Amino acid sequence: MDLKKGKMVFLVGFLALVVVWMVIFVGRIADYNRLSQDYGQAQLTIAALTATTNALATEVVQAGSDQAVIEWAYEQRKWIREGDQRIAVVPVEGTPESALIINTPTPEPQNLFRIWWELFFHTKP
Repeated sequence: MDLKKGKMVFLVGFLALVVVWMVIFVGRIADYNRLSQDYGQAQLTIAALTATTNALATEVVQAGSDQAVIEWAYEQRKWIREGDQRIAVVPVEGTPESALIINTPTPEPQNLFRIWWELFFHTKP
């Protein structure tokens, strides 16, 4: 009878050890999946930042060139070159000034379902 009790204790102990090992293993698998997703997001962020850095470096090189400075001066600041003749449009007396029309966007009403969904689930439906 003592041998059966010893086998039962060993079996229960072994099963408890396996259950603990499985819980630890499942936790490690969950951590691995989370870290894999974080690694993928980090790789995307690095690629986007590298592309932005390259684009900005290209813009810096272009902005430092003489051609870019000349283009900026004549197109943005409206400078004139030597030999150019400036033309200024003067309205004829008695002509009414055109009204300045500014379209203001109307705010779109929020969908209450979407607000509650994001509140409870932190994701967009």
